[in-house]
Amino acid sequence: MNSKFLKIGQITDLHIGEDENLVQGIDVRANFLKALNSKSMADIDLLVLSGDLANEDGEPGAYHFVKEQVKNLKVPVLVIPGNHDRLDTMAEFFDLEGKIHDGKCYFKHEIEGRTLFFLDSACGTVSRDQLDWLKSETAKVQGKVFLFMHHPPCLCGHRFMDSKYSLKNKEEVQEALAGIPNLTHIFCGHYHSHFELDMGRQKVHVAPSTQMQIDSHAPHFILKSSAPEWMTIEIGENFVETAVYLR
Repeated sequence: MNSKFLKIGQITDLHIGEDENLVQGIDVRANFLKALNSKSMADIDLLVLSGDLANEDGEPGAYHFVKEQVKNLKVPVLVIPGNHDRLDTMAEFFDLEGKIHDGKCYFKHEIEGRTLFFLDSACGTVSRDQLDWLKSETAKVQGKVFLFMHHPPCLCGHRFMDSKYSLKNKEEVQEALAGIPNLTHIFCGHYHSHFELDMGRQKVHVAPSTQMQIDSHAPHFILKSSAPEWMTIEIGENFVETAVYLR
C-alpha cells in the first residue's frame, strides 16, 4: 500500500508561437509562465503537458521555449502531442525515446507506485493499435491505472467544440476504455474549458487552457477569457482530487 499521494501538475493547450509575438492578441508565453511558476506547482511530483504546446503547426520556436522553461525542474516532465503539434519536431526537443511507435506517441509511466498511461490523439482519432496496447498493458497492472490523452473521449456539453472538434472515433474509444476495469480516471485538454464528466464508471477530467478559455454555451467560437487556467491532480490510496487555478 502506498500511503503517499501523488501530485501532478497538468498544463494544456499552451499554443506557444514561433517567437515572442502575441498569439491572437494574447501573451501566451507569459500565460504559460504564470501557470508553471505558480505556488500550486511548487510541490508537484510530475508535470504533464497534455498537447497543443505549439500554436498552429508544430513551430520549433514553441518547443524550444517550453523546453528552456522546464529543463531545470526537479520533477519529470512528460509531453504528448495535440492536434496543433508535429511529433517529429517535438521529438527534437523532448525525450521521446521509446515512446513513439509507428508515428504515434504512446507510453506508460510509473511513479510513486502508480501507473499512468498516455495516448496520442493528435490526428483526431486514437488508433486501434493504441487501444489494443492499452488493454494489454493495463491488464498487467494490479490496482488502479490512470490515463492522459489530448482529446476527451466523449462529448462534454461544449457546444462549439463538441460540434467542430470532438474526437472522431469516440464511440470506438469509449468501448475500449469501458473494457478496462482498473481504469478509473481520464485526464484531457483540447476543449479550452474545464469539465468533469462521468463516462460510465470512469470520470473524465478536462483541464482548461493556459492560452484562453472558449465559451462553452455558444455554438460558434466566442472568447470567454484570455486569462490562463491550469489544473493539479492529487491521487491517493482511495481518492482522486483535481483543482483548477487561474490568473
